[in-house]
Amino acid sequence: MLNRHDSREKIVFALYQHLLLNKDINECFSDNFEQEDLDEFIISIQKDLIDNKDNYIYEIGQHLVKWSFDRLNLVEQAILLEATSEIKLKLNEDAVVIDEAIILTKNYCDEESYKYINGVLDNICNK
Repeated sequence: MLNRHDSREKIVFALYQHLLLNKDINECFSDNFEQEDLDEFIISIQKDLIDNKDNYIYEIGQHLVKWSFDRLNLVEQAILLEATSEIKLKLNEDAVVIDEAIILTKNYCDEESYKYINGVLDNICNK
């Protein structure tokens, strides 16, 4: 069984694969998770993103100053989608979700990216 941080990281990998290859979200989750790792947390986010990804892209775009969602790199897009889903589903406290997104951003994105990821997610939480 994966801990929450590892689950989030693998969800981001699955979403990155989906965005990069335009591959079905379900296939990407299957590629990135062992069957025994799929828990309620992961499945909830997977289903939510299948249903709401386009809405989340629109909402994230509303909080990007002088920028658009499609101009973000794909890892940043994946992190924002995972975190937005988790916030909307109220699976954790908002501060925890934002902190985890910042950790992932610092690990996988440009040095300064965490600042606007933090800002966008904070705005989504306070909407």
